[in-house]
This record gives sequence, C-alpha cells and structure tokens, in this order.
Amino acid sequence: MRKKIPFDSEYQLHNLTQNHLKELFKLKLVASEIQKDDLRFDNLAFDEKTNTFVIIEYKNELNLNVLNQVQEYRELLLSKPEEYADLLDDSKEIDFKNTRVMIIGPEFSKKQIEESENLDFPTELYVVSLFKEDEKNGYVLYEKTDGNFTKRLDIDLDSIKLTKNTLLENKSKEIIELYIDFENKLLDEFDDLNLKYLVDAVSIKAQDKYICLVTVKSSIKIIFYTKQLEDSKNETRDISNITTGGELADYELTLNHENIDYAIDLIKQVYDQKV
Repeated sequence: MRKKIPFDSEYQLHNLTQNHLKELFKLKLVASEIQKDDLRFDNLAFDEKTNTFVIIEYKNELNLNVLNQVQEYRELLLSKPEEYADLLDDSKEIDFKNTRVMIIGPEFSKKQIEESENLDFPTELYVVSLFKEDEKNGYVLYEKTDGNFTKRLDIDLDSIKLTKNTLLENKSKEIIELYIDFENKLLDEFDDLNLKYLVDAVSIKAQDKYICLVTVKSSIKIIFYTKQLEDSKNETRDISNITTGGELADYELTLNHENIDYAIDLIKQVYDQKV
C-alpha cells in the first residue's frame, strides 16, 4: 500500500530531478548550481524545441519568497546573455525574451499560484510528491498547478538515500580520514545513536533528542545543542547569538585529529543531560 513520505532534503529532490530532466520535461541540463553575482541557480536547462533557457528552482518546503527569488535569477540571466549563451556546447539562436522559470516543491500557497499566473514571464509551478510502495520501491509524482501536466517517475528508494558516501563525496582526503576516524570512535563509545546523513552534515540524535550536528565541508565542526557545556580546554566558541546550526545551537567545536577524544567527551556531556 502506498504511503506519502517527505524528501530527506532539497538536495535529494534536486539531484533526482536533474538526473531525469530529459525524461520528465524534455529539457537538456546546461549547469547545476551555477553561481553568478551572489546568486545561484539550482539548475539551468535548455529547451531545444523552443530554443529557450529554463531556470529551475527546487524547494523542499513551502517558501513564500520563491517568486521574488526566481525573478532575480531571470533578470540576471537577461542582463548577461552572452555569458549564458557561452554555456551551451553548440551555437544556437537563443530566444532570451521567452526564458521561463520552473519551481518544483511539495507545496505552494493559493496566492503564489495566482501570482505566478500573472507574472510577465513564463512561470510554471510543479507540486512534487514522494510515495513509498514497499521497502524498496517508490515513485515521485510531478503535477503542474494548472492541471496540464502530470508525470510519474518510478524509483528504487535505496538509490536516493543520503549515505556516508554522499556526505564524503568530493571532500578532501584529509577531511575524509578525519571524519571516518571520528565516527568510528564515536560509534565505539555509544551504541544507541541515530546518525542521519545530510548533504554536508550529519545530524546525531539519541532517543529522538538532538545531541549535535556535525558539518563536513572544508573543515569539520561539531555544533552542540545545549546551554550547559563544561569546556575545560576552551576549544569551543559560543554561537548562541548566530544562526549557525539552527536556532537551538549553542556551541561549536572545530574538529582535528588531536581533539577527537575531547570532542567525544563533550558529546557525552550533552548525551548525559538529555538521555
């Protein structure tokens, strides 16, 4: 029996859809996460039938600012047509005027749907839903809000899971070795932790209570969810007044090979407080 389930992250939705753009929407992927002038398009695609660019934005939850966001993206593209034309691997007569926008997410407000229909450029909203049929099989349903498009994509649920391999993909050798050393020692110490792999982070819980978040980028940082942390070595910094790690985050430790054991001692403190 089918069951609707959430995507684990925006990355999961983004990656799955861009890998099937041709199958789903008859579009050619030009670039992913293209960064220009402090703006980043999730996907830039090309419609070879109409010779137009298509800007694609993914959201994993309702976002009330997304129409303003994609309007900025489109204005940037139209202001620098030569730069974007150079991204294509062949010479085409591009119809920039009709550059359109697609927004793919699980929910849109009634106001957003109405506003999208009245914009002065082509804007398409697609409601996306993930369904589980059994432990292995599922499918994704893409439904355009105007009712003129429905597409089902059958998937192997294991193929879209975020794993340790996903987390460490494209990381430096040093970061990979440091993270693996840390995780091995952590799991040797605790037998009831729940590690949920995200794109560039690992959320660590015990009995459904947040213990810490470990971000894995060009460095590894452990973000603690507690207001009482005895840091005898003064290796953490207070982040309670900034947004890093979410509004409940209080302390942050930069991990290295020398302080792994100390980091685990700090995690024990939080564990003992909450569990």
